Amino acid sequence: MAGGTGVIPTLVLMLKAPVAGQVKTRLAAEIGDAAALRAYRRLVEHLGAGLPPEWPVEVHFSPAEAEADMRHWLGGRALYVPQSPGDLGERLIAAAAGLAGRDAVLGPAVDGGYYLLGIKAVERTLFEGVSWSTATVADETRARMRRLDWTWMELAEQEDVDDVAAWDRAQRKHPSLGAKRSATG
Repeated sequence: MAGGTGVIPTLVLMLKAPVAGQVKTRLAAEIGDAAALRAYRRLVEHLGAGLPPEWPVEVHFSPAEAEADMRHWLGGRALYVPQSPGDLGERLIAAAAGLAGRDAVLGPAVDGGYYLLGIKAVERTLFEGVSWSTATVADETRARMRRLDWTWMELAEQEDVDDVAAWDRAQRKHPSLGAKRSATG
């Protein structure tokens, strides 16, 4: 499924404003709010640096009043859209509403969740009633895609950085994550 289609995807990034105590809360429980905030900033900046420049990017941010902070942090390349209210599933449904088609791309995380889900059609059953933040999220999503008779491509399994061990592994794998990238980080 990869390559050759000529279709340029729109990347939708679901991000929280970089506020200590509001991001990477499971990691923060182990290393503190300030260190978790620095990790979050570095992870998002690392992701952003790897995006193909020709791909359109939508940053769906939370809270709704954080647009100026998000633009200041990430720059003007993206379209900035406040996340809709609700749980993660409801916010993902709303974010995916701009995509069209039938197939998907799944980026499974080491912890059993996923770090990326690209879909061409909005299908609420992918997101409703999921046991979020558990080791079964990716498997639940695969089962739901099978029931929909979808085909999908899986990317390489990656780390979902939610604890100190995962943060340490991510920094070893990507040394640039250890470097300070912003004056506010």
